[in-house]
Amino acid sequence: MRCKEVNSLMEGYLKGQLDGNTQLRVEEHLGACTKCQHNFVIHKSLKELANEEASGYTDNPFFASRVISRIEARKIPSHIDFRTRLIGYAAVAAALAIGLFIGNQLGTLGSKVISTNTNAEMLAEDYIPSGTETIYEYDFEELQNLNEK
Repeated sequence: MRCKEVNSLMEGYLKGQLDGNTQLRVEEHLGACTKCQHNFVIHKSLKELANEEASGYTDNPFFASRVISRIEARKIPSHIDFRTRLIGYAAVAAALAIGLFIGNQLGTLGSKVISTNTNAEMLAEDYIPSGTETIYEYDFEELQNLNEK
């Protein structure tokens, strides 16, 4: 057996929980390995010390109920959680509505600019002779020369 295996079985060996063959193999290793003997003495001493200390304490039958009552006292009531969630959902809905409103207004603003340009083009067609296809092809200098004469 290796030291690592013996150390992993040390607790079971001290409690007498190992089967006969495994217990013999651990004892053989402990007889041959001084490092594991030292670890065994430490484990055995700690176990005895813990058993001595544990015997001085008695179980408190009301401990569990006190812990549970303290946990319940610190719980947040569920209606607060519901209200908090409801406020969060309302805030998201309000932000969405405001975003849609602003987007709609920006879209309307763009269509107003387009309609203004359309009105300007219609107005320009009244004053520009129809021989030109668009107002951009019209020679304004020629019109100015005609007005000066």
